[in-house]
Amino acid sequence: GSSFEIFLLEKARVVAHSKSERTFHIFYQLLAAPSAFKKNLFEGFDNATRDSFRYVGDVDTDTIEGMTDAEHFEQTKSALETFGIIGEELHSLMKAVCIVLQLGNLTFEPDPSIDGEG
Repeated sequence: GSSFEIFLLEKARVVAHSKSERTFHIFYQLLAAPSAFKKNLFEGFDNATRDSFRYVGDVDTDTIEGMTDAEHFEQTKSALETFGIIGEELHSLMKAVCIVLQLGNLTFEPDPSIDGEG
């Protein structure tokens, strides 16, 4: 048998974490995934690195508990397969993770044609 526990994922941890701290591991794992896998998610994502996204920060390691992020990605994919998350479902899930990473790169600036009223 198996059991599930409910975990609260801190939204704030996605957008704000200390410089030396990693955010959610799936971000690093996905960035370390094989280029062929990443290429199918978004155009240009196959060449993306940690430096491509502000949300992942500037960390100096790609190894956790003796395994690289790439190895952890394969382990995560295998675990998801155990629950039937394969094919298009896996693709959609990872694409959603990519979207979160990309949202972190958006910048907003005031419109100079608006005088601040309104």
